[in-house]
Amino acid sequence: MIVLKDIEVAYSKDYSALLGINLHVKKGEKIGIVGHKDSGKTALLRLIAGLEKQKSGEAYIKDTPIKKINFAKDVALGYLTNRAVFFERKSVYKNLAWTLKVHKVDKKEWKDRIQKVLEDFEITHLEKEKVHSLCESDRRLVQIARMALRPLEIILCDDVLTGDDSVTQEKIKTALKKLFKLPPKDKIIIMASEDEKIIKEFVTKIIHIDSGSFVEKQNEE
Repeated sequence: MIVLKDIEVAYSKDYSALLGINLHVKKGEKIGIVGHKDSGKTALLRLIAGLEKQKSGEAYIKDTPIKKINFAKDVALGYLTNRAVFFERKSVYKNLAWTLKVHKVDKKEWKDRIQKVLEDFEITHLEKEKVHSLCESDRRLVQIARMALRPLEIILCDDVLTGDDSVTQEKIKTALKKLFKLPPKDKIIIMASEDEKIIKEFVTKIIHIDSGSFVEKQNEE
């Protein structure tokens, strides 16, 4: 499903965000990418999401070069970050409605589908709130609900749990579990985090990254 071969992503002649990356992810796999800040986690997810171009190497999703993929119609991918893009001055409802419009869902279905995700993710009380007025945790819940409006083949999560207080973290974890359980069952999940313990319950395989390359974890004494 996702194949990366000898990938290098370079931001300048002297700095490579990714170097020598090889990764093969099959349908249904749940993978954690663990590394400190600026280790290359975000560059890796952005490459998979088609937001970064490799300097060298090959990158494919479903046997198609990522640089040739139209993510609006070829691959259903959701990318969850702490910097989600919204229409800040519009309501939560209108932001969700825009997603359905972009994906050409019949307007007759909008109200029911939006009400369902608002209820499922326990954010009905935010329906009429303007996005710019929301706290960070509520913004993240709205982003997760937005992703739940359509079936996703691939879900990428970029450090969305690190740094939260325990109450907020549990709230986001609960929402993520609901999102991950939605069809299709064989979706790919890739979670990047600075803290391995936080994402262990979501993934079945952990890969460590440092200075833009995958590394073997040193045994702890």
